Amino acid sequence: MTRTPIRRRLLPALALAALAGAGCKSSGTGGDSAPSKLEKKDVAHAIQRAEADLAAGNAKDALDWMRTAAAVSDLPADTRDRVQALLEQSADARIRQLSAPGSDPDELADMLDLDLPRQLAVTAGVRAAELEFAAGHPMDAFRLIKKVDTKFPLHHERVTAGDLLVDIGLYLAEHPSHFLWIFETDDDAEEVLEYVILNDPWSARCDEANATLARLYEQDRDWKLAIDRNEKLVLNHPQSRFRPYAQARIPHLRLVALKSPEYDRSELIRARKELEQWLLTYSGTELEHAVRLDLGDCLRRLCESDLGIAKFYRTVDCPPGVRLHAERAVEEAELAGDADRAKQARDMLADLPPGEPAAKPPAEAKP
Repeated sequence: MTRTPIRRRLLPALALAALAGAGCKSSGTGGDSAPSKLEKKDVAHAIQRAEADLAAGNAKDALDWMRTAAAVSDLPADTRDRVQALLEQSADARIRQLSAPGSDPDELADMLDLDLPRQLAVTAGVRAAELEFAAGHPMDAFRLIKKVDTKFPLHHERVTAGDLLVDIGLYLAEHPSHFLWIFETDDDAEEVLEYVILNDPWSARCDEANATLARLYEQDRDWKLAIDRNEKLVLNHPQSRFRPYAQARIPHLRLVALKSPEYDRSELIRARKELEQWLLTYSGTELEHAVRLDLGDCLRRLCESDLGIAKFYRTVDCPPGVRLHAERAVEEAELAGDADRAKQARDMLADLPPGEPAAKPPAEAKP
């Protein structure tokens, strides 16, 4: 019997082993993964590999090949154009693969650092932020949006990103974190919403961000910031559904912030004007009763202020000063429906010498 030489029997076996080894390293299209660097002469092969990978649904390897090919210098114009087109196609396909609900956002977020074309990198970053938020990581999502905004100012996804940030801020406002597991804090919500009103004023829900911030600062008893955010809403969002409430809240918070009628009478006068203006604009709405209560409170405080100043002028024997402030106190008490204070002021007027004129109104007389 003729025996086949050992060398001839080994050759097919060695070839199969080599193919098997190559298959272990391949991308599923019959070749190795993309190298870290290519020579100019190898770019045509890289293009073929990327096309094959894309056809096989392997966008990751296609993207790796084209990123490496794009780094080669002095390519002919038509080759450069083909590499760029395949790079964008593979990146877009990879973003769509990684954007599926429930996907791990980390790999998608990493695409921000791959030196992809601006539009694709932005899309990857925003989609990664959406996945982070859906996975219950709101602050990670916020940081990703900030990274996108920093790398690509005024990018094409600003509206989508702004709306996402509002969602994140509102979620954090309803789910405050805990400090040392004892005290609740809205710091994260405030940080996100402040970023929105500063960087995304074109967001369709920026007014809601302002309104929520005002509420959070009011809960923190930071009256100055609460007033400021309500004022920004009124000024920047005249058609907002939150405007009537914000405009009513501004004078209310001025009154809350004042500890005594002797403190900053100018703030009381300002609050009175704001409340009266609100009633001219929104009379008949559901907030009218609360605004009228605030106006009554404001008028009574102004009356107390004028009564106190009138008593001071009576002490220093200045009848014109007494008359000026007592007459103002009568008006304010009557508008507030406060008969007792109106009587106090009238009694002071009755004690004045007859025919004594009122003093010329000072800027704001204070003892």
